[in-house]
Amino acid sequence: MFKPKPLWLFLSVLVFLGSRADAAPINSDVGLTPFKGQVIVRTQARFVRKADDPSGQNRKLDAFALPVVGVYGITAKAAVLVRVPYFNKDLRTAGGLTRSNQGVGDTTLLGKYRFYTWNAKGTTSRFSVIGGLELPTGDDEERDSAGLLPAPLQLGSGSVDVVVGGLYTFASLAQEADINVVYKFNREGNDFTFGDQFNYNFAYQKRFWPWTLPDEGVYTQWNAVLELNGIYTQRNKVGGTIVEASGGNTLFLSPGIQFVDQQTIFGFSIQLPVAQDLNGNQLESDYQLAFSFQYTF
Repeated sequence: MFKPKPLWLFLSVLVFLGSRADAAPINSDVGLTPFKGQVIVRTQARFVRKADDPSGQNRKLDAFALPVVGVYGITAKAAVLVRVPYFNKDLRTAGGLTRSNQGVGDTTLLGKYRFYTWNAKGTTSRFSVIGGLELPTGDDEERDSAGLLPAPLQLGSGSVDVVVGGLYTFASLAQEADINVVYKFNREGNDFTFGDQFNYNFAYQKRFWPWTLPDEGVYTQWNAVLELNGIYTQRNKVGGTIVEASGGNTLFLSPGIQFVDQQTIFGFSIQLPVAQDLNGNQLESDYQLAFSFQYTF
């Protein structure tokens, strides 16, 4: 005989999506928006290793990034996001010289609007769009003893770039799926233009503890996370001339684990390249590590 679930179980998805810290992918974004007046702060320590050098010149790139993101709910459907990153980059060149740079990078300002919502008992489906600008707040003319650092080692691009995207989320009390795409139109700065960048992501999360939710009371949970994170980049240009050894596509398989309570989220993910199709003799990704933290006020 069918036994109805307690009313709180049907309504607790609202807690899960509101006063409870929203579960989210570790390496991409969600279609959810915060409540009006709600503030979310999140950061992620990310380490990138590129050491697979097809040119045989033994080049290597180690990069550390620490972006800090603030999100504010203007209304129940609209929010603003500010992202300020810190970078530390070390590049070992073909001649064995190591060139380094560290500091604050370009600031991103985004608006997010949720225009589609579908709710059922214990589940919700949301679709949002984002758009905004990446502003040239990072230094793009840093030099060392060998001269002007190459553009990928600079902290900023020197240009005002346009960002647009769409984000979809389906969530229940036990699992969540997220699909999102983001396109960045890069413009020229100091006679250099990074190729436009297209990010495409799919993420799936499954609660594995507690396997069965309690009938009442506050609980914490652990999620298993699996993502596919793709980055397609067009070729760079110098003075209008295409840089042949630039651009291409990389697809990462990103397993992870996530802890969620009423206000905080902790996550860890390792990103492993499963497909790399790069133009010319570029350094290929070995792996990326991400440690994330989010706090909801």
